[in-house]
Amino acid sequence: MEVVSMVHFTGYIIVGALIGLMSGLFGIGGSSIGTPILKMFFSLPALIALASPLPVTIPTAVAGTYNYWRKGLVRKDVVLWTTIGGLPGVVLGALGTRIVSGQWLMILTGLFLSFSGAQLIRKGKESCAAAFSPKRFNTIALLIGFAVGIFSGLLANGGGFLLVPAFILLLGLTPYEATSSSLVCAAFYAIPGTLVHWWLGHIDWKLVLGLSIGVFPASFLGSKLGLAVDEQRLKIGFGYFMTAFGLDFILTLLGLNPLITDSVLLAAVAVTVGWIVIGVLSEEKRENP
Repeated sequence: MEVVSMVHFTGYIIVGALIGLMSGLFGIGGSSIGTPILKMFFSLPALIALASPLPVTIPTAVAGTYNYWRKGLVRKDVVLWTTIGGLPGVVLGALGTRIVSGQWLMILTGLFLSFSGAQLIRKGKESCAAAFSPKRFNTIALLIGFAVGIFSGLLANGGGFLLVPAFILLLGLTPYEATSSSLVCAAFYAIPGTLVHWWLGHIDWKLVLGLSIGVFPASFLGSKLGLAVDEQRLKIGFGYFMTAFGLDFILTLLGLNPLITDSVLLAAVAVTVGWIVIGVLSEEKRENP
């Protein structure tokens, strides 16, 4: 491996670690975080940056879900119906990338990130508990799965960045339940999406390897950190991060000075991690006065 290639590979591992940390914390898939970073810092082709983080969703989900699963926080009914609805949507969406341009897919990614974040900030301090009959609850989960599945395949994304707010805002799940259930769903969504995008030639497997090395331990750590912080703080922190991240990505695509956009991105990461760490320290201080 050449020196330049080794530098890039090391960069992929670092990006993977960031993906894993944010996935374990917030239940989002690899492409939500990885795609914008790969596009901005590594100048990869749009479809390669979109599709290559998708296979990484599977090890991310395995490592990130473990701690939530042990505490019984994964909603198996939500996972079942969302996955049933989502898998055909993923295939349809992935095939749609042959029609929709890569540039527009990247802009869509940024818009959905910002919208999801804004909704969670707005609802952050409210109780989202929903009272549905089991039949209606399952039907809504099925429809969420199909809709998110289409965007998951279209954007080469595990769908977590849409599933988490949908689970919280539409189904009334707690942030812990939404995060853990989203990780499991994203792993199932990633399988057909990966196969289709591999067939279309959109996946760089060297990139996948580098991301996977970083993502596995970081996802496990992220879930441990997420369980140590108050759920409302977790929801609001996720909302602020996604809003800033999506806006930053859109501004980058529109040609704003990279120094400005990179600064916004790094500030969003720093503020979010700081917000979560402060929450963890506050919880520890409350338990051990």
